[in-house]
Amino acid sequence: MNAATLSRKALEAPSASAIRPKLARWRAVGLVLLFWFGFFGLILPADIIEDMQMAGGANLGRDVFGNMFAALAWSVVSPLILWLTQRYPVEGERRWRNAGLQVAAGLSITVALVTVSHLAVQSLFGDRIGGHVHWTLHQIVLVNTAYLLFIYLAFVAIVHAMRLLRRSEERERLLNQAQVQALKAQLNPHFLYNTLNAVSEFAYKDAAIAERLITMLSDLLRLSFAGGDAPKVPLSDELAFSRRYLDIQQLLLEDRLQVRYAIDPAALDAQVPNFVLQPLVENAVVHGISRRAASGHIELGASIADGELKLWVSDDGPGMSKPSSRRHGIGLSHTRARLAQLYGERQQLELDSPPGGGFTASLTLPCER
Repeated sequence: MNAATLSRKALEAPSASAIRPKLARWRAVGLVLLFWFGFFGLILPADIIEDMQMAGGANLGRDVFGNMFAALAWSVVSPLILWLTQRYPVEGERRWRNAGLQVAAGLSITVALVTVSHLAVQSLFGDRIGGHVHWTLHQIVLVNTAYLLFIYLAFVAIVHAMRLLRRSEERERLLNQAQVQALKAQLNPHFLYNTLNAVSEFAYKDAAIAERLITMLSDLLRLSFAGGDAPKVPLSDELAFSRRYLDIQQLLLEDRLQVRYAIDPAALDAQVPNFVLQPLVENAVVHGISRRAASGHIELGASIADGELKLWVSDDGPGMSKPSSRRHGIGLSHTRARLAQLYGERQQLELDSPPGGGFTASLTLPCER
């Protein structure tokens, strides 16, 4: 099979974005059918028992047909109901007006469907023997409409709740994307400036180092786009970016920075928030190592225990002996907010600075593959 054939097949194959709406539509159809057939299936035994107590006894065929026909009729009309819920949402300034329209529409639809269902059953099976045989069509419609209207309103309420939930999830997804974009846009401009300035200096002193810096910076920028705006990425991807960042810092700081990695291989495929390590690593370099005249050390670690993923970044800098932005820095504040949003109470960010110096930022997250 040549390349042209492969390209044509790739173009003809449905994309994930094209398949997703179709799956959503079929899922909606399945939920609608489940609701109506489930409801009328639940009340079927009550109808059978009621018929058994009548003088003429139960008519199983009539009861099954009547309930299944009603379920099918309500399912067929459900697209109209869904359109009404979207056209007249019970929210905003017109919520009371729209609520009244929903009740009026529900009453009309319920009366129509009860009438059609009763006439369909009557045409096939005739009137009941005993029981409600003396009831007129108007009385039957009145009695059945009284409770089916509540079922209609329950269906509408469920649809509204699901739409609000989906809207909330979409807003949360967009918020996560915006946070990731903002974090990546805040990749320290001073770091980029210092790197480019170092490239300029080494171009005259050591062309090989200048070339390495250019390659590393290019890799770093490429990796910053690799994860896209996804809220979570594999730890291996997150570590790749942090490694490249620290490699550049080691060249810039020369022998003043030593890096140690303590990574459990089992943790590499665990999912972590996109760009979560960068603020911690940058915090260690800027507030820890750059403040030391002598050589400093940074350790970046990851381990898994009891279903939890633990990440840590530590340095042997001056710690927090003096008021510092390390304690309440923007990067750490954003990290806390993102973790709370993504994991709720199932996460923890701990900052530790012993009296003798040093600083450790530890993350504990649920281990998600």
